[in-house]
Amino acid sequence: MNSIAKNPLDQDCPVSVAELGSDVRCHTLQAGRPPLFIEPCNDALRDRAAFRAWSARIRPVLDQLIVEHGGIVLRGFPIEETADFGNLAELFPAFSSGYAGGVAPRSTISGRVMEATRLAAPVRLTLHSEMAYMRDYPKRIAFFCRQAAPVGGETLIGDMRTLVDELPAELVDKIARLGIRTTRNYGAKSDGMEGSVEIMESIGWNVAFGTDDPQQVETLCAERGLEPLWNDNGTLTVFNRTEPFVIHPQTGRTLYRALVHIYRPDKRPEGENTELYEAIRKTQKHPSGTFLGNGEELSGQEVDAFEAVIDRHTHYWPWRNGDVMILDNLQVWHGRNPYEGPRDVQVALLD
Repeated sequence: MNSIAKNPLDQDCPVSVAELGSDVRCHTLQAGRPPLFIEPCNDALRDRAAFRAWSARIRPVLDQLIVEHGGIVLRGFPIEETADFGNLAELFPAFSSGYAGGVAPRSTISGRVMEATRLAAPVRLTLHSEMAYMRDYPKRIAFFCRQAAPVGGETLIGDMRTLVDELPAELVDKIARLGIRTTRNYGAKSDGMEGSVEIMESIGWNVAFGTDDPQQVETLCAERGLEPLWNDNGTLTVFNRTEPFVIHPQTGRTLYRALVHIYRPDKRPEGENTELYEAIRKTQKHPSGTFLGNGEELSGQEVDAFEAVIDRHTHYWPWRNGDVMILDNLQVWHGRNPYEGPRDVQVALLD
């Protein structure tokens, strides 16, 4: 990919919310801004069996609305526990590659449902497209708020549909020409995760890949286009190259899918343990980060250009217990605000 042309008008055909039926109402927080909220307007869909039958019947409509609006929120329906969320997720195709090798500290809860993240409460999770550092990625991601935090903990939303158009053309062309190279580090083999995780790179390679067998890790890396390097201290480094831009299969838009503007060796995520972060970094022969294909990082001015656009399209709202949000993973990014108190948000990776 040598250069990126400005995006044409979207090629998808808008679907009418009327196709959802007369038992629901829809609204957005701001016109043109994701997601679309869908709520029952009577008691017809507050019964679990009725809701499941309705959601199975209108799932093709939901598919189209997710593309058209960038995401949807189902609010006020009988989704109270993990099993309810799991049943809803089962209506959608699963992301077949799974989360092996992912960087977020998370464990499987049941079936296809995982923890959103074990990252410690004070840490602000920067906006990103899920698994943007991998060749293979889920086309959609679903979130379930089982318990909203009493303070903070909102899921940040970033509408990135016009990001490529709003960035300087020379910056877009530079990234497209050079491509992306990512380095990630995992901790030494561990007994698992206990409680929250202060630094993502501290999780053991066996936890991240779901196996204690180094040979199986290497097999998984080969399947995912990763190059593993076993370090003398028992840690694992993986390298890979990815294309920074993709064409959305439904809208035809060119979309940015990379972390070169945020995942840099000198950038510590807000709220992370400084001393632990620096101690881990000192042990890394190949520091974690996302780089241009020639090994360079973006300049401060180029990062500022990204942040200016992203900030304009970022917003959030309070979770409510029982909310389910399904995002188009290419068009809309997500993150997390720091929080206080108990919080239980779960995820499922969908295609």
